[in-house]
Amino acid sequence: MRFLKNKIARARGAQSQKLTIIQNKPSAFSHLNKSTNASSHSVTQSPSIEIKPKKRNRIPGQSTTPQASRASKNIAKNYGRKICAFATSPIATPYLESFVAKEGVQLDGFTNYVHDIKDNIDGLFHFRSVLLEDENDSPTLKAYKRLFKAISEVFIKYFSVNWIFHSKVFHKEAHLKFRFKMLRRIQSPELFTYMKNANRNRKD
Repeated sequence: MRFLKNKIARARGAQSQKLTIIQNKPSAFSHLNKSTNASSHSVTQSPSIEIKPKKRNRIPGQSTTPQASRASKNIAKNYGRKICAFATSPIATPYLESFVAKEGVQLDGFTNYVHDIKDNIDGLFHFRSVLLEDENDSPTLKAYKRLFKAISEVFIKYFSVNWIFHSKVFHKEAHLKFRFKMLRRIQSPELFTYMKNANRNRKD
């Protein structure tokens, strides 16, 4: 009887020990779940990647503006400002003395007028406005505009080539080709509304 009781007790102890081992043994599914959770957590926490549009690299020294347009863009402004500088220089004085006597105005007054308009010549239409007489202009202002027109013709005819080749202006060839077009527009400022490409054969 005692032997039977000991046998039952040993059987119960072995069964209890197996149950403890099974409970403590990690399950394959638990590893899979942990791996899945870690992967999910990793994906969630990873920062979003922002795809930026690729910028188009410009070649240094290159421009999308046509060469002819770039060459003629500042011609009127360059000529206008240089004529102002010429008109107030000692070189222009002998020419201006005869013009001033004819118009009946003072040379100093004209020189001050040129100084005032110099910085306003910022393009073709600004240059045109200091040549073209308006009905609302005073008699003195009209005389100054005629003087400026006369000295501009002198500069274009006798001094512009030397200026072009010895100045820092870009597109020297374009400035040289536009020389007589500029002269015609100074002589007829009412037609001074555009500057066509000097390479065209059409006369304007």
